[in-house]
Amino acid sequence: MYNFNETDKLELKEKLNDSLAKEIVAFLNTSGGTILIGVNKNKVVVGIKEDIDEVQRKVSDVITYAISPRCIDFVHQHIELTNNVQIIVIDVISDNSNLYYIKKYGLSENGVYVRNGSSCKSLLPTEIKTRYESTLNIHEPDIIEIESQRKGLTFQMLKTYLIGHGFHINDDTFENNYHLLTSNGKYNLMAEILADENDLVINVSTFNSKDKSNYVSRKDFGGKCLLFAVEQARNYCEAINETYVKLGEGERKEKKMFDTEAFEQAWYNACVHNKWAEKRNPGIYIYEDRLEIESNGGIPKKLSKEQFFKGKSEPVNKELFDIFLKCDFGEQSGHGVPEIVKNYGKDAFELFDNYITVVIPFDKSGFTDKNTDKNAFTVKLSEREKIIVELLKVNQNLNASELAEKLSVTRQTINNQIKSLKAKGIIVRIGSDKTGHWEVKE
Repeated sequence: MYNFNETDKLELKEKLNDSLAKEIVAFLNTSGGTILIGVNKNKVVVGIKEDIDEVQRKVSDVITYAISPRCIDFVHQHIELTNNVQIIVIDVISDNSNLYYIKKYGLSENGVYVRNGSSCKSLLPTEIKTRYESTLNIHEPDIIEIESQRKGLTFQMLKTYLIGHGFHINDDTFENNYHLLTSNGKYNLMAEILADENDLVINVSTFNSKDKSNYVSRKDFGGKCLLFAVEQARNYCEAINETYVKLGEGERKEKKMFDTEAFEQAWYNACVHNKWAEKRNPGIYIYEDRLEIESNGGIPKKLSKEQFFKGKSEPVNKELFDIFLKCDFGEQSGHGVPEIVKNYGKDAFELFDNYITVVIPFDKSGFTDKNTDKNAFTVKLSEREKIIVELLKVNQNLNASELAEKLSVTRQTINNQIKSLKAKGIIVRIGSDKTGHWEVKE
């Protein structure tokens, strides 16, 4: 049990406030410690007076989003019952391989702290520079050098991806040919993240606001081969990529809310170039007006910013990069970054020493061409509606039951989608429900 005396290892907080990120950063950069929320400076256990689940969620947001590099492996919270009231305990493990800072302030006096006795001390710019440079001298092991702690790995999903792209698989040499073993014949970290079953988690978090103030949901992908998790996250985001259709006399045009290819290239790059050795996974954050893709690790040291924006490739994980290319996840030509710059400019990239964020804005304006026919108008289609339209273009006789089976949804869901498409003027029914057919408006 705690003696409630604040020290270099213990911080007391009566309630959650804006200083939490600073205190966690200080413990991370020093020798670790514990933060108790629900105990005041007079050592009185007052407990959590607000909704404790909501307080825990806010603490989790600070740990996940407010601090860089990602520290979720080193900071853990739980609830304890003390003096018949509940308090939140945050345990912080020190990590000398990184210099941590409050993300919104970066590597500055307002962002970098260490623990000094029972308080937090801000580091001077010269101290920050020295501390940061010392972390660069630490050897960064390659994911094919790190031995996995998991045994008996299988790779049927990876083999299926490779076979589907025309590669012949020899089971006797597969693990060696694709660099899934360390030099002493043990499964490595790359094997682990590509295995049929693993502990990999990639999350897509959604906020109904322009910042993280209005949290909606978090969708986790993983537990399976990295390629499958990457594809699932990609499909999830593309499902929200609304399609705008312009209808007028004799014309039909479509546009997306955001550029699909630029998004895909940003997402693939984030995953293949992520520093998996640090066990900090890439993630996608969807806001009201944009999505952000974040990966751990900055521009490779061998590249200048100019080379980076020109598309010069310097893979962080060369063997993983090769597998991504074989399975058509990304392009070897290095056009991924230029593709993003072409669509959204260099400002789409937020480049830091320990991570890269790509910001892709949403365009929800539809069509605004003033020279179009005065009768032209814009409608917005969901991804499912667009699929239904494409199916009806191929087979105009499909009924609701057949569409439901093809999309793996209920008939009622299809009926709702058809009702919406009819109301938007995209499809019309010619003839009766039993003997008629659908016509897609062009």
